[in-house]
Amino acid sequence: MLRHLLLFLIGASLLACSSHLTTTASKVSLNYDSAEKQEVSQFISPYKDSMENTMNQVLAESSVSMEVGRPSSILGNWASDALFVNQTRTVKLSEPIFCLLNTGGLRSSIGKGPVTLGDIFRIMPFENSVVWLRLPLASLDKIQSYLQQSGGEPIANATMIQGKLIVNNVTENTKFVWVITTDYLANGGDRMDFFQDAVERFDKKTLLRDVFIEEAKTQKNLIVSSEKRIQ
Repeated sequence: MLRHLLLFLIGASLLACSSHLTTTASKVSLNYDSAEKQEVSQFISPYKDSMENTMNQVLAESSVSMEVGRPSSILGNWASDALFVNQTRTVKLSEPIFCLLNTGGLRSSIGKGPVTLGDIFRIMPFENSVVWLRLPLASLDKIQSYLQQSGGEPIANATMIQGKLIVNNVTENTKFVWVITTDYLANGGDRMDFFQDAVERFDKKTLLRDVFIEEAKTQKNLIVSSEKRIQ
């Protein structure tokens, strides 16, 4: 009985951690006495305590509460800036580059005070990875229209004022721009079909969550920007 219960619990935890599995729920009757229940609790306790200790690890501090929202938000600015800085820290390109994420992809908030590993997992529970895309300049019109219709998404190294998307360093000679985003969006998620215009694509095999973790540790005190990037 104990062995079957443990297998059930392990299987349930695996299903709970996967966003790619579809299951059909059914009622399962578990009949075990208090002694067996105590044995199960004792078996699980070390792993539960270890996981809690890991998730409670403090990575940084935040001087304000960070919420996500449209058209712009402090959390959206932090997330897009963290990705942009992380990915361009040692890279020099001759073409303009900006970052575009999705508001719906940031699933929680960051409270004022200590920022834990668990906080980052709650913000980004998905296994989304980083992608670089090189787009024709004309694709900016499509992105601009998308941002107008969606009401705003997190962006970095760009602004949108009075309906006009402005990417830093774009000139009259610019023919292509680079966009840093996630594989989910690059593949057309959230109806970002304009990414299909890409003439080049580089999948970095780096999780966006790991980028957030790395930048939080680097910053120590999270860099706060209340800039209204989309107006």
